[in-house]
Amino acid sequence: MTSGSNRTLLTTVEGPKGTAELFEANDGGPQPSYEVVCGGETQTFKSMGEAYITAGELVGTKT
Repeated sequence: MTSGSNRTLLTTVEGPKGTAELFEANDGGPQPSYEVVCGGETQTFKSMGEAYITAGELVGTKT
């Protein structure tokens, strides 16, 4: 998770491998980042599209 950021839950992706949550994180910079939380691990992305696709891959469902 980005240090000192405000996070907003955008969506939850469910699949046969579990659940992933997709957040928009804003740390006060000009562009938000996007975080995928799945299985207790967080991955950060610059684009929402990349984060959404990865969330689907992690849980085993096409997004």
